[in-house]
Amino acid sequence: MAHNTLLIREADPGSSAQQPPNLIAAVLIDQGGRLILDVCGQQMPVPGLRRRLDPQHVTQRVLVAIRPEHLYDASVGLPPTATASVLHGTVRGVQVDGADRLLDVEVADATGWQPAPRLAARVDLRCTAEAGDPVMLAVDLRHLRVFAATGDPL
Repeated sequence: MAHNTLLIREADPGSSAQQPPNLIAAVLIDQGGRLILDVCGQQMPVPGLRRRLDPQHVTQRVLVAIRPEHLYDASVGLPPTATASVLHGTVRGVQVDGADRLLDVEVADATGWQPAPRLAARVDLRCTAEAGDPVMLAVDLRHLRVFAATGDPL
């Protein structure tokens, strides 16, 4: 619960009314000078993190936060930026909310984490995924936040 308090305090004033961010555990890896987040065996680059990173956090477990509105169904469209990465998962639930669909997605897990992490994604109504369907979520990396396991921002 302390992690959620920290994330809301770090957010801009208008965002506290938005849906809370997804928090998932990951491992930060250095691949030849490039930082990669390993989320259940799926790898995502984290551009710009190296310049402010304490080397002690590399190969350590970290927390990754991303708000549902910064996840996109990659089969429908990508974020309005070139800095996106994709996470694979399975839809476990769908709820229509006005012009959006809220997906409850279980992240595909190649590492045996039990239970597999779940993400909430606020996607466009053009997304036709239903419960049980595989989905590719495009992550807008500009909005990805990485925290030490203690909750301190990296």
